[in-house]
Amino acid sequence: MSDSGKRFFTEFISDYFAECEEHLARVRRDLLALENLVNQGRMDVTLGNNLLRSFHTIKGLSGMVGQKEAQELAHEMESYLRALLRNQGRHSVAGQDALVHGLRALEQVLAAARDG
Repeated sequence: MSDSGKRFFTEFISDYFAECEEHLARVRRDLLALENLVNQGRMDVTLGNNLLRSFHTIKGLSGMVGQKEAQELAHEMESYLRALLRNQGRHSVAGQDALVHGLRALEQVLAAARDG
């Protein structure tokens, strides 16, 4: 790879991690808001769509840079949210916990890729 190609890729990867962090911050915020609705057993459509969009974006960006594990985790989270939004399930404590654990796993995968 040429020097300019290496510089471009380095900048692109840096932008990738920055954009992922922006989406993860939104996910954290929206999951906190969604937690308040868990006892009602319903999914707030706006929050669900926001979460879905963030995970979809992380999935796509991760695929572009070859971060397969992050791509797969984001895909699973996106699939779960899509099912909830299509009324194929009720949002539950277990579902909320799965989303939170998935978020933590995704954060760890991205941190490991960034740092190492």
